[in-house]
Amino acid sequence: MSILKKIVSLLLILIIIASGCLVKQPAEVRFEIDKKIVQTGETFHLIVTINNTGKVAFIKMEDLIELPEGFTILQSPSFPSPLKVGDVTELVWVIKAPSTPGVYTIKVPLKFIDELNRPWGFYQEFTISVVKKGTPPQYYGKLEASLNLPQKSSGGSILNVTLTLKNSGNAPIEIKEISLKLLEGLVVLNQPQLPRSIGPNMNYVITYKVKASYQYISGYITVIIDYIENNKEKRRIESQFLEITWRPWLKPKDVLKEAYGDKYVWIENEYLVDGYWSSKFNSTSFVNLNSLRDYSLPLVLSSKSEFEAANIIYNWIKENYKLGDVTITLDPLRIIEQRKISYAESQILFTAMMRSISVPSRIVTLYNGSDCTLRPISEFYYENSWYIVDFENNFIGSRDDYIVTPYFPKIYQLITKENYRIVAQAPEDLEGHEHLELTPDYLANLKDRLKSKVEKKFNPTLRPKFTKMLADMSENEQIFTLFLFASAPENELNELFSKYDPKEISKGTKTLYEFYKDKEWPENFIKYWYILRGVYK
Repeated sequence: MSILKKIVSLLLILIIIASGCLVKQPAEVRFEIDKKIVQTGETFHLIVTINNTGKVAFIKMEDLIELPEGFTILQSPSFPSPLKVGDVTELVWVIKAPSTPGVYTIKVPLKFIDELNRPWGFYQEFTISVVKKGTPPQYYGKLEASLNLPQKSSGGSILNVTLTLKNSGNAPIEIKEISLKLLEGLVVLNQPQLPRSIGPNMNYVITYKVKASYQYISGYITVIIDYIENNKEKRRIESQFLEITWRPWLKPKDVLKEAYGDKYVWIENEYLVDGYWSSKFNSTSFVNLNSLRDYSLPLVLSSKSEFEAANIIYNWIKENYKLGDVTITLDPLRIIEQRKISYAESQILFTAMMRSISVPSRIVTLYNGSDCTLRPISEFYYENSWYIVDFENNFIGSRDDYIVTPYFPKIYQLITKENYRIVAQAPEDLEGHEHLELTPDYLANLKDRLKSKVEKKFNPTLRPKFTKMLADMSENEQIFTLFLFASAPENELNELFSKYDPKEISKGTKTLYEFYKDKEWPENFIKYWYILRGVYK
């Protein structure tokens, strides 16, 4: 465990004690573990129930759980932001016991941030005994439970998730509640009848029909059983791992249309760019998808998702072609036979190869009112979002990750100062410009998206300094500063804030903004970070 984590945990405990003395806690939080004695390597569960009894919503949770050496968190829960006033949520951690027997202490400090950006701390400790595998475990009740489901399946499939309850005792067991915790992307189709009680030596089988969405899903499905045994309230939790793969290149057209809906058009269109491109480069962008599939399919056949396939094709193009600036053709089947291609041709080839394996893909460019071939990148559809590939800047990832690269500020300036637009090539008649406007999608909630990403670069103890500094700036200063810090190496950013007062950093950042706000920004925004860093060095 790092020294920093110990310090943060200690500070959190002190905050909890202090807040408990001075202010009424805005939530009721219950900590539980389902087993106090486990065998080596056995799985158990930590359950935290949060009831928001305060006056504002909680928007974030920081997990500072401290596990002894050898324990492993197999799955952590997602916090359901926002947790509104009056809402109750149950969070479950799946934990694996170590291979060494002994008595261990598990410390569970959690910090919740409310919508007023105030931190609230809660803390609990548990003692758990780990016994050698094969040692008869000590049970606390007569209820036995098993959760069964296929370990692997495909996107769009319907799974049977079966819970079997057995009462091996000699008295009835009352069932209070059974909760099924699914992964995102899974939906229960039925409402099976649940038992009120289970008699002695009786079994009860509950089958849930669960449909998987058309995407890659991986993690644990958990069921929580609350029951009364021998006049004592008890809880049992079972978890099973599940992996859902999604390989659209193996699916028929009707399934693809259901999976992608209105995005299917970005598969079936056999033209990649509009008539303006064709006229400028004297070339057609028509692609015979079946012919190109002969190149693409062997590369991605064993991939588990669109992103994994995209990453393979992206790396294949980088490894097999020398990239430059001269565009010769827009025909993917001609491009693929060359060994030196332009950045624009690499985006054309990538987009065509993705369509040939039935993944929605498109060319996205800047449009200045007359030319729509500027700064081409590719987008492909993955997990209900558009992801970006930019060969010139060696990038593959989400839009939110792209806006925090040092290359996006220049695009932002062209949009906001020069009235450029971000457009997707949407050819139909192949006459002139045929675009789909994307600028609002890229700029929507830009400041909040940048801030969310930049905050994660800071050590937890330094984040309040950053938040305070940002609050004293205008909107444009904030965006400039967020671009600046997004471009900075993480270690250098934390070093700056650990050594200097936020007011001093704010002063330097504002001066930099005033000097450069009306000048042409560089292609790589890290240049401005080097200037700011140099001032303080």
